[in-house]
Amino acid sequence: MSKTAPHLPWLLSLILLWGCSDLVDPPDASSSIEGVVTHALDVATDDGPVRGSTLGGLNVFKGIPYAAPPTGSRRWAPPARPTRWTQPLAATAFGPPCPQLREEVLHLNEDCLRLNVWAPAAAAKPRAVLVWIHGGGYVEGASSEAWYDAAQLAEREDLVVVSFNYRLGLLGFLALPQLTAPDGGTGNWGLRDQIAALDWVRRNIAAFGGDPKRVMIAGESAGAVSVTTLLAATPAQGLFQRAAIQSGTYRPVLEKEQPVGAFPSAYFVGLVSAIVLECTEGDIAACLRAKPPVQVLGTQLQLTPVTEMGLSLWPTLPVVDGVVLKGRPLARVLAGSGDVPVLVGANDNEASFVLASMGVVGNPGDFGRYVDALGASARKAQLTALYQPSVVGEVAAADALGTDLSFACPAQRLATASATVGTAPAYLYRFARALPNGPLAPLGVAHGTDIVYLFGRFDAVATTPTPQDLTLSWQLQSAWGAMARTGSPIPAWLPYSPGGTFITWNTPATTEATWRGGRCASLDAWGLLPP
Repeated sequence: MSKTAPHLPWLLSLILLWGCSDLVDPPDASSSIEGVVTHALDVATDDGPVRGSTLGGLNVFKGIPYAAPPTGSRRWAPPARPTRWTQPLAATAFGPPCPQLREEVLHLNEDCLRLNVWAPAAAAKPRAVLVWIHGGGYVEGASSEAWYDAAQLAEREDLVVVSFNYRLGLLGFLALPQLTAPDGGTGNWGLRDQIAALDWVRRNIAAFGGDPKRVMIAGESAGAVSVTTLLAATPAQGLFQRAAIQSGTYRPVLEKEQPVGAFPSAYFVGLVSAIVLECTEGDIAACLRAKPPVQVLGTQLQLTPVTEMGLSLWPTLPVVDGVVLKGRPLARVLAGSGDVPVLVGANDNEASFVLASMGVVGNPGDFGRYVDALGASARKAQLTALYQPSVVGEVAAADALGTDLSFACPAQRLATASATVGTAPAYLYRFARALPNGPLAPLGVAHGTDIVYLFGRFDAVATTPTPQDLTLSWQLQSAWGAMARTGSPIPAWLPYSPGGTFITWNTPATTEATWRGGRCASLDAWGLLPP
């Protein structure tokens, strides 16, 4: 979720069930499960028939429209149902990514509200559904990225897996009084897309062999923030029954009219954007909708990034608009919203991939300068004593602080909130296995590492897994699959309670009781973990 480096949506994994008599050997993870396309397959949705492919033991559908193209008057409006079609629609290729600025290519196609389905071909009974939400700081990313290929996860765990694109950046989160929806909400266009995709799942997933009453939403980084936000979003209630929050937090939302901490108000971001786009008089909404997407996206570069809790990100974020979001996510969860079983956790070195870009390279004083960059100068002495850069090194200390602030301490707080409010359990985890080789290995257990293990796509990050990594990948898939099916992961993973135990995913996995060395309590006491 950093502005200083492209999102690195990599990596995933799970646990060795020590002491569990029902543990079985993992399948041969080195063999291909994708097979060969054997025949086309038609499925009827309530918008029209789609034609996918049978690939080995899976039925695969890609690029299914779940909403009409958000163009013209539909830009900055709630997603609408697509125009119904009668002939089978080819669903064998991913839809285009939603418009975004990326280093490697500029994506500009607004007809991007598409989803994908991987479903086991043999359908004895309805299967649990896992809906994956991609990351990218709400400004980039797509469900078509190679590390999100769900074939292995769907087949091994006998799940129906769905992924989708949603509007990003200013096209997904621009809020202005002139861009108010008929229901009175504004700004949450990308979040409304996510809700529309979940509603599509509710209406249609049974036709693909899925059970609409056993839907688990999961995501990493901005995808995990999206999961947290969906727990709080009023229209999303009832559309899912479990959730997995992987390296996400509850903080990145904007209030409509008031700044909060380092975050500006959504209307301020909208006003600056309208000024840059020269839409300040007359029909402002029409003026904005007439601008080409490349010009709208270019405006993002003139916004001031936000740095808070160790994150640096663009202020194009979900909005507390009183309609879709009636309060901040953590407050809503504490009030009982999203009372479903939740997995939540963080990786050991979440901050490692941004440290060099922030000047943390190992020179004396780097840790102190990093504290200044995070806006925590007033607590520099206490933080230096707590993280001890003179003992562990400047880079390691900064990595630990950034990881604590951005993801690890918020994960514990979310788990505590979910565990102490309502009736559903929460399960806290720490992911501690670094990739064994390849270009990302020097970053340690970096932001996104868990994704590779969850989907088993080591090839997507040029990594050759060891047998231990393949076993860990299978175990992670097993736990997430069990959670999707039953609302409870593997037996060795106990529900979290304040001060209780959590799982550390490594080779082998362990149960621990002290989260991040107990540092979160100090950070909270010093006012560095705002709600």
